[in-house]
Amino acid sequence: MSASSLTLPLDHAHERQADYRVVHLRGSGVEIGRQMAAILQRVPSPFRKWPWEEDSAFLHACGALVHDVAPWLWQELTAFASGIGLPPEQGLFVRAGSLPHGCSAVAWWSHDGRVLAGRTYDFYTRMRTRHLLITQPDDGYAHVGMNGGLVGGRYDGLNEHGVFVALHKVMAHRPSTYEPGVPYHLLLRLVLQTCRTANEAADLLVRLPHLSSFNYTLADPSGALIALECYPGQPVYRRDGRDVIAVTNHYTSPELAPLQGQRPTADSRRRMEALEAIGERWGEGWNVTVDAVSDHESGVCSHREFGATLWAGVFDLGARRAAYSFGAPCRNSMTSYDLRAREIETQHRGRPFAIGN
Repeated sequence: MSASSLTLPLDHAHERQADYRVVHLRGSGVEIGRQMAAILQRVPSPFRKWPWEEDSAFLHACGALVHDVAPWLWQELTAFASGIGLPPEQGLFVRAGSLPHGCSAVAWWSHDGRVLAGRTYDFYTRMRTRHLLITQPDDGYAHVGMNGGLVGGRYDGLNEHGVFVALHKVMAHRPSTYEPGVPYHLLLRLVLQTCRTANEAADLLVRLPHLSSFNYTLADPSGALIALECYPGQPVYRRDGRDVIAVTNHYTSPELAPLQGQRPTADSRRRMEALEAIGERWGEGWNVTVDAVSDHESGVCSHREFGATLWAGVFDLGARRAAYSFGAPCRNSMTSYDLRAREIETQHRGRPFAIGN
């Protein structure tokens, strides 16, 4: 870390040194896997491993589930794994970086008649890989979305039909036993590349088996606003919003909430309440959403070492427009992406970024 970086707040110093980049992916699953293998390499995870990550039989069973629901995604993961010298099943959980948790989302009907969404992704400042992936596949729908290093997955995003999705980690007890399921980061990829509506996406996520405790936000241009609360081996809890849906990092389901134990939820509840009140903010809908994801008072935009805002997004679902900030939205401009264009157009302002092909 440079001497000049030491004068910055810790999260800002990490933000300036993080690997923010835009990667364009095109073609078949095999071609996309090879494209990623050409620009990424395996990096060690700074986080505790899941118990199944070295269990080949368990990973084979999970891979079979992925193959059944999306053969193109399994081809992509195995092509990437092959490209960096790993067995195919390791592609499910490989973490990659470039060569030389609190998260909040809101979707709402704005006063000017648009369906908008806002999203912040908060995590440890040491998570260096922070890539925006523009994907135009042969199989399925074009989409843009962020990735934190887990190959093949997305952490949030918008597709060409205006379907928005975001994930939110819930800290809960680990199950005593695990059954094979679809990794959480791949669930969002399936939504973005295969679903035309939020209800179709919700049906998919309800049907598939889950490996981890997560909440998911779903919305589409029709005004469908959906929250899903998921825990391995438990029925998925669905919550629908009429004018607004806000999702953070705790369960609201009476059946799932006890699985959080005594873990504090006050911060998550405060962010949720603030986002649920987005309709009380005055102004043009897009700008109101930008202000909501930049809010420090509620903690939606955060600068803590173990919960810093690594990126933020604002989405106009009807216009098929997504905009992302590389870093906290309070101090970084946003870059817009138009998903209506044959080649997804970029309207960039602010910090430069690298482009992978």
